[in-house]
Amino acid sequence: MNNKPKIAFIQFPGSNTENETIATIERNNMVAVPHFWNDPFSQLRACDGYVILGGFSYEDRSRSGIIASLDPIMEEVKKAIALGKPVLGICNGAQILVESGIVPGNESFGTIASLTQNKRVQSGQIVGTGYFNTWCHIKPNQKSRSAFIDKNNGGVLNVPLAHAEGRFMMSKKLSGIIKENNLATYRYCTESGELTSDFPTNPNGSVDNVAALGNLPGNAMAIMPHPERTIGGEGDAVFKAMNKYIVQESAYSYRALKYAAEKIIVSPFEKSPTTKEIIISTMIADNEASSVEKCVQKLGADTTVKRYVHFEIEADKNMDLKDVYKTNVLFNPSKEFMVDLDNTNKTKRFLVREKENIEGRRIKEILQKRFGFDKIKNVQKSVVWEISSKKNQLKKDVDLIINSHILSNPISQVCHEY
Repeated sequence: MNNKPKIAFIQFPGSNTENETIATIERNNMVAVPHFWNDPFSQLRACDGYVILGGFSYEDRSRSGIIASLDPIMEEVKKAIALGKPVLGICNGAQILVESGIVPGNESFGTIASLTQNKRVQSGQIVGTGYFNTWCHIKPNQKSRSAFIDKNNGGVLNVPLAHAEGRFMMSKKLSGIIKENNLATYRYCTESGELTSDFPTNPNGSVDNVAALGNLPGNAMAIMPHPERTIGGEGDAVFKAMNKYIVQESAYSYRALKYAAEKIIVSPFEKSPTTKEIIISTMIADNEASSVEKCVQKLGADTTVKRYVHFEIEADKNMDLKDVYKTNVLFNPSKEFMVDLDNTNKTKRFLVREKENIEGRRIKEILQKRFGFDKIKNVQKSVVWEISSKKNQLKKDVDLIINSHILSNPISQVCHEY
């Protein structure tokens, strides 16, 4: 290749870090080409590689990365992967690659992994959850065939991270396959390169300290830390390797993992007889439901979508929960209110909850420690999605929506018919 490689940096509504990405691409002897999600694909096809930016695509509505992963441009990215072009997803870009099935990549581009809520763990105890930003150390896997590892620089990289849902989660079986094929391209470590699963070395509780995950042929990588934010620092190694991969024009053939994606099993919701059920609606426009509605309509479902927040609270029988409501921890009375949902044949409702109930446990601790409600035994937080068909095709629309994974990721969440 005689000319500098052209790298398209793909921007969705809500993406950011474009300035840092441009500077890093150009600092590493490549040409940065801006490409918005709705630009003509001909411009994208003319580029030699892609970077999917970090940020908050579609404001992380429904789930980080999921709506962007269903955008038509990602089908174009899949075609580029098959042709051997390198594709790097950073932070939110990593979430998009995982939700789209490009990483780690099975034969059907099915969703087989998850980037879910942070869980900071020390000595087996959860010491923190939610958003976290820091500088961390990551160690390249020199056995990996990744296009984003500099084989001449096997040292530890010091890079920043900033995310709330950066914890790689997968089945034990897939974790074994990942290890066997060296697809964990970078792993969280100490400054000296030691791998330990405790916080702060592992900043989010990611399985096997995975900071970045690749696909089998090595030309796609989802990385949660930000190598583009090191201002000429150690993160440049990722982009130097990308440049070298393109310039060398190595022989390439696409391969995928022989690993079946988990189907979303929708089971009936069964309320515990010992809990109080609370459902919250909003007085103002629900942009999250609106974004999901527009997305599924583009997929072909002629539906309307509503969203409710759902709590199950377990407490002593003689405890009056009205005092809990007054804390505003469960909902903001200035814009939210409690509702009862009527049964109807014209809609379908689905309750989606995290398998580990991290948010529910956080709320329980706030109510116990800050407000003294020590009689509360458990809080379970979920979301209820209500689907109404505009035409007489509710079952068809519901099947399309469920199978799109827009409501739930089967690796980290469960889905019930409500």
